Amino acid sequence: MNRRKSGSSGFSLIEILVVILIVGVLFAVALAVFENAGRKNAQQAAEQLIGSMRLARQHAVSARQWTFVVFPNRDGGAYAAADVGKCLRGYAVLAVQNNMDGLAPADQIPSKMNFAFVADWKTLPEGVYFDDAAALNGNFVFGAQRGGQTTYAGIFQFPLDPANPNLLVRPMGAVLFRPNGRAYVMCDGNPNGKFWQDVEGAKIYLTSEKHYDQAGGTLTGPTPIPGTKAALLIGNKTGQVKLGD
Repeated sequence: MNRRKSGSSGFSLIEILVVILIVGVLFAVALAVFENAGRKNAQQAAEQLIGSMRLARQHAVSARQWTFVVFPNRDGGAYAAADVGKCLRGYAVLAVQNNMDGLAPADQIPSKMNFAFVADWKTLPEGVYFDDAAALNGNFVFGAQRGGQTTYAGIFQFPLDPANPNLLVRPMGAVLFRPNGRAYVMCDGNPNGKFWQDVEGAKIYLTSEKHYDQAGGTLTGPTPIPGTKAALLIGNKTGQVKLGD
């Protein structure tokens, strides 16, 4: 004959509350980790870019060649469908195979350069973009304000296709490293000016606080969203690139 055990076989109220408390703590910890991972996106992208900038400087010094890191921007109209994803997200390293140092400053322009790709295209992590706001301090690569004027407006074209490195098809922002180890940015749009200058305080800004939609080969927007920012400080005299404020 079966007999029932005395007492309840279920959980007590205190046990249930303890379990709920533990689950709540674990959820809070997991949420904090997830949010922190999101906050690091822009910084992680910046650290990835620093590697390519260092490669460019190393190549310039060791190969004795002008070397560019180029950044497709929103100048120049629509992109081909295969290339629009590079706009404000892509970057590549290009070496100049002919000697530019003997030319007059006005002739130190891409149309007189023979390019070779040192590193193929890379893109920032999903959701992270280069910030092209001209009002940002030192944002020469994408058009900083200097003396009330935008110092760079994408007047020089660079190649997109590694198989055709001398087919100049898109205006781009650029950072130049020379064999002397210094870093230069484009900050003079005058046709007779000294285009590449090692100005102090040049920066590159990255953001996940903006979202762009793609339409007709261009980026539309941006739409402000929650996210993070990071900045790279370009050492003009040393050519060193590091995380900045």
